[in-house]
Amino acid sequence: MLDPLKLRVLRSVVETGSIRASAEALGYTPSAVSQHLSSLRRETGLELVERSGRGIMVTAHGRTLAEQAGPALDALAALDRTVADLRSGRTGSLRLGYATSVASTWIPELARDVRGRFPDLGLDLVLRSCSIDDLIEDDFDVAVGETSPSPGVAEWQAHDFLEEGYVAIVGRRHPLAARESVQLLDLAEEDWVTDDPPDSPWFGRIVSACRAAGFTPCVQINPPDFSTVLGFVATGDHVTVQPSLIAQDLRTDLVAVPIDSPALRRRMSVQVRRTLTGHPAARYIVRRLHAMAEERAREIDGVAHLNPPHPREQDVTTGTEGLLVPAAL
Repeated sequence: MLDPLKLRVLRSVVETGSIRASAEALGYTPSAVSQHLSSLRRETGLELVERSGRGIMVTAHGRTLAEQAGPALDALAALDRTVADLRSGRTGSLRLGYATSVASTWIPELARDVRGRFPDLGLDLVLRSCSIDDLIEDDFDVAVGETSPSPGVAEWQAHDFLEEGYVAIVGRRHPLAARESVQLLDLAEEDWVTDDPPDSPWFGRIVSACRAAGFTPCVQINPPDFSTVLGFVATGDHVTVQPSLIAQDLRTDLVAVPIDSPALRRRMSVQVRRTLTGHPAARYIVRRLHAMAEERAREIDGVAHLNPPHPREQDVTTGTEGLLVPAAL
């Protein structure tokens, strides 16, 4: 029988597109992820990933195995939660889905605070794109990610908590690096690199804005992970356009230049299953995300907190009840 742990690692690599991103999402080291993949390759006799430049590419065999393993892994995870709840006397559990864009910058802090506030709650964290299809298929209770352009479904209630702009990331010696801001049209003659699939709704938003400005971006490189994108940008031969939050803590050889025309924006939201809108932990997650968004809005240019708490209300981190939240919660 194949090891479920190794299958989970493979599925994470397929979802994140890189060993490093998978390691961050799972809480492993990159070398541990590589070891699990190598062991699974020996067990199956299949080539699951192959080298591609500085990164990796999942093979067709790897994608098929990860896809087929999905239902079994989800069933095992549900069984593990049941056992853990019975053993620990927990009063319930929440299944929290989260997108890659918040995997390392939001979720660890959020999970720590939720577990500290509700020590008897089983919290199951799952990395997904958090699209409408994911919400339906993966049986989430709460999902955090980019606001979907698709209409919501009746059983879910969405709460936008943050809006941010976009930046052009360029090498420190690039001619645009000294600019205080740029327009998308300034990037028309540049060679682009992005880790988003070209046909994804996330990159589609950027392409639509570029076409409105009078050009179509020339994507020369499309690696599967963000670290590889930054490597190409650092050479000075490529540029990439990314949301403001993702561009935090850049390498010293890179510069993030705000894009001010057109005003390209995206929203982040937390979606809560309507049957759980009264659940104390679900209410707390919404409040905590608003508090985190408010903090980041103070620290990062181009980031705005949506629906801020009333100024007379106390900080959510104090645990004081009565914080202002969206009416449905």
